[in-house]
Amino acid sequence: MAKTIAGSEKTIAHPNGNERQHAVREERPEGHIPDFQAIEESAGFRELMRRKKAFLVPTTVLFLGLYLLFNVIISYTNLLDATFIGDISWVWVFAFGLFAMTWILVTVYMKRAAKFDEMARETLVEFNYDKEENR
Repeated sequence: MAKTIAGSEKTIAHPNGNERQHAVREERPEGHIPDFQAIEESAGFRELMRRKKAFLVPTTVLFLGLYLLFNVIISYTNLLDATFIGDISWVWVFAFGLFAMTWILVTVYMKRAAKFDEMARETLVEFNYDKEENR
């Protein structure tokens, strides 16, 4: 018998004579408290947190930086008062750029969040917590 990340494996004989290894889920007693310290110290959880920080910190700084820059520029300077095309000034271009940036960041975040969720699920499976228990 081999130990798996989700529990243990048992060799079960099938009617056709072949034997197969099956993962056996270990039952936890009612009111079981997860070992959060062990989960936090696991390599999977640390990699998940490292990747989340590597994505979220720069994108948050970018978003807030450009958002605050826009307010500072339109309040204290005349840099964006110049004409872009016809009656459209650079203020409108910058403002619509912020909308585009927000949509792009949300789209990228949604794709990354799916990967983060998968990494979190794998970490929980490593500690024998399946999907249904985490809802």
